[in-house]
Amino acid sequence: MNAAWTRLSSSAHYTRGKLTLREDAWRLPDGQEVVYPVLAVGVTVGVLPFVDATRVLLVGQYRHLLGAVSWELPGGGAHGGEDPLVAAQRELREEGGFRADRFAFLTRFHPSNAYLDEIAYCYAAYGLTPDPLPADHDEFLERRVVPLADAVQMAIDGEITESVSKMTLLQYLARPPGRS
Repeated sequence: MNAAWTRLSSSAHYTRGKLTLREDAWRLPDGQEVVYPVLAVGVTVGVLPFVDATRVLLVGQYRHLLGAVSWELPGGGAHGGEDPLVAAQRELREEGGFRADRFAFLTRFHPSNAYLDEIAYCYAAYGLTPDPLPADHDEFLERRVVPLADAVQMAIDGEITESVSKMTLLQYLARPPGRS
């Protein structure tokens, strides 16, 4: 099925910060030509930071699209060419104020593969020690340490709605590192 799809062109129309809006033209299997809009985001990371064996760190930040504070796991976009694990450590330091001694890979996924090129990498982080980096200029963060069970329940109940945070928490619940 994929062999009959032919990419004809790709052109960027708008770039701001890490985001680019582009249009990709394709010839479909039946011969028609279609232009798809794509928001180019790149690599994103989410980190489930264990403060101790049963408690995790959440960050709250105001999200202008929601018009409210969103409770999330530390995370964000990788810099161009940055390894996802390096980005996870950096984001944990910027948003959470901690450095992790050890990370466990949980999963990777595409948050919306119809119109975003984003690939999200999800990790659990252990052995935290304080080692903050300055937050991004537009981040005003509140930190909260909660039992893992409460964070998972927040994801299930819709109190945590951000996709990378929700997937990271639910992936950990479904298959914690070390358990196949």
